[in-house]
Amino acid sequence: MTPLTISSALSQIWQKAKTELELALPREAYDEWFSNLECSGGDENKIVLASPSAFAPYWITDNYLDILTQNLSMAAGRNMEVKIEVLENKEDNVINECREHSPAVSDRPRFGKPDPKALLSINPRNTFESFVVGESNKFAHAVALAVAQNVGKAFNPLFLYGDTGLGKTHLMHAIAHFIIKNNPSAKVVYTSSEAFVNDYINSLGNGIAAFRRRYRDVDVLLIDDIQFFAKKVSSQNEFFHTFNELFNANKQIVLSCDKPINEVEDIEKRLVSRFAWGMSVDIKTPDYETRMAILRRKTASLGDSVNIGDDVLDLIACRFTKNVRRMEGALNKIIGYCSLIDSDSPISLEKASYLLADDMAQEDGAPVDIEQIQKKTAEHYRIDPSELCGKRRTATVALARQIAMYISRKVTSHTLQEIGRKFGGRDHGTVIHAMHTVENLIGHDDSVKRAVDILMKSLSA
Repeated sequence: MTPLTISSALSQIWQKAKTELELALPREAYDEWFSNLECSGGDENKIVLASPSAFAPYWITDNYLDILTQNLSMAAGRNMEVKIEVLENKEDNVINECREHSPAVSDRPRFGKPDPKALLSINPRNTFESFVVGESNKFAHAVALAVAQNVGKAFNPLFLYGDTGLGKTHLMHAIAHFIIKNNPSAKVVYTSSEAFVNDYINSLGNGIAAFRRRYRDVDVLLIDDIQFFAKKVSSQNEFFHTFNELFNANKQIVLSCDKPINEVEDIEKRLVSRFAWGMSVDIKTPDYETRMAILRRKTASLGDSVNIGDDVLDLIACRFTKNVRRMEGALNKIIGYCSLIDSDSPISLEKASYLLADDMAQEDGAPVDIEQIQKKTAEHYRIDPSELCGKRRTATVALARQIAMYISRKVTSHTLQEIGRKFGGRDHGTVIHAMHTVENLIGHDDSVKRAVDILMKSLSA
């Protein structure tokens, strides 16, 4: 056969094999790894495939080589070898994970050794003893302690979720401290999902084996902020296999997220289902009593070095209600002033209010307006905000419009007439109808209830 005939025959074999792969693989896997592969050469017993991505050859060879070779051999009617290389004379197309999150991506990517900083340190102050327990977090605290005491046996995986600054990371560190203290030989790894992704990318140039040993040869794996995995298909695939191997070996997995996993968009369903195998616990915003207890414990630990009265602590507890970390930051500012400027006398309420004025204004936030509500709702339902004010009555647009009207009535001071005008000049009766419709849906449709909760939370953040 002439080279031209071989090239044509190989292209036909590859197209036939691609058709079979598309049927055999999940849609997201095929689109991510095989749809852009091109036949670039070979001979009667070998086919060379070229990828526009510098990442894909490593991943396909490591995860899909068997099924790829099998389908190519079936398409050719004989045993075929396969080689995958980076497409020449095209701009490198390292996947978004590398472009967005590597510290620096040169014109041609070069993957170095895994970054040792990917394995994050554990704060020595974040222990179970230093965690202030209240109504909002006592269940999460109890479950976390049970996990630490019964590694791999109680609540595996443990999934902690809640808004930023409510104590998820503290509990994860406390679990790690407890296990290391009571079982020094245990291999414990705590990291963030962002560090996991970056470590994974950095390991590709040196082979994946060392990376996998780092995260799979452990007794306890704790990964913080897994919402960062969203849209990172290859990293999700890698973590899926890491999860399976650890779970099947009865190793403990602890995960945290800023919301329930089923509310995180672009996370594979197979991961969502696995996270639900164990125990999911939410950490709610602490009540006033818990906030005061946190502040009093912190000031008590300072002894007589600062003099902060209950009136100032009350101010901080009342004004910083959503985020414990931000509340502690406000207290730290007061402590800093007392330590550096005036350590002899108690700080006055007026002085504390002056020092925290900007922080309290930021905490209060600007009032929500209807345009913000329309924008957030449109983003949630993936439509253009102008459609909420238009005449389209498709099911998605109509529901989004009614929800936006409902939230506008709940969180703004606008009248029914004013809300109607903001939605394309509709009358107050339309707004009333939207209110009743959404209220009824919230009572029996979980998807609508979840959408309203998500939007209300995002508007108050």
